Amino acid sequence: MKRRILMLLIIGAGALLQEVLPVWPVFGGIKPPILAALVLHFALRRDNRDMWLVVFTAAMLQDGLDLGSFGPALFAFPIIGLVANRIRTEVFSDGLVSQLFFGATISLFLTFTTLLILTVSGQRPFYFGQAAMRLLGSIFLGMLTVPLVSHAVLSIESLIPKRRTYGWQ
Repeated sequence: MKRRILMLLIIGAGALLQEVLPVWPVFGGIKPPILAALVLHFALRRDNRDMWLVVFTAAMLQDGLDLGSFGPALFAFPIIGLVANRIRTEVFSDGLVSQLFFGATISLFLTFTTLLILTVSGQRPFYFGQAAMRLLGSIFLGMLTVPLVSHAVLSIESLIPKRRTYGWQ
């Protein structure tokens, strides 16, 4: 129970941090994908039930705080969570190279689906140069964000005392 409450508090803090951080105009005006990094982190380290809790909480917060309609994160986060949860036994989730690769992949996928959904629905116009800058910038920001978020979450979770067993328990 404590772990789930801590998970939800970390997601809330991640959403707040993602909202407060400024956009990067060099990369087409995108923000670091903190909530996507949290989805990846918990999908690689938790069971199926916790993964779905994280996926839908983070997706609702991402789409609710973002300008535009609901949809991009509600489509992308379950796919990220399912794929990461399926391959969690085959990959080394604490490795820097793995985190850099997964960070680039999930950020590129999230940015692509966001561009696609908002362009097809007519909410934002499509400019090829800006879209290319956003996609390339998302790769860099994903590679930067995932290792930092993973290290921060592991540090926060290590502060929770483990349950000690005494006697026959």
